[in-house]
Amino acid sequence: MSNITIGVIWSSVLAAASAFVLLCTAFEKIVKARKAAKAPNIRQEERISALEIWKEKVEKRLSNDDNRLRDIEKGDRATQRALLALLDHGIDGNNIKQMQDAKEELQNHLINR
Repeated sequence: MSNITIGVIWSSVLAAASAFVLLCTAFEKIVKARKAAKAPNIRQEERISALEIWKEKVEKRLSNDDNRLRDIEKGDRATQRALLALLDHGIDGNNIKQMQDAKEELQNHLINR
């Protein structure tokens, strides 16, 4: 017990504090390195999420456009059939049934759209 002096105690406390600071610094560096290594994955996940949201919006718009184009095509077909019936009737004066059918089809299209 005679070897324990204030200088020895003080040296031990300083050594323990230095070791603690060194371990904390090393731990901080490890955490920073892991964060830096994960950063590209985080950015990539954010980009993928944004692209998935954009894709859903685009698919919805494409679906709406597809439905609208189908409606336009149906209307065009009905108009063309009506025009054909008028031409047939104008040429030979018959085809009243065809004109009635074309009128009904065109009327249904205009009412239901």
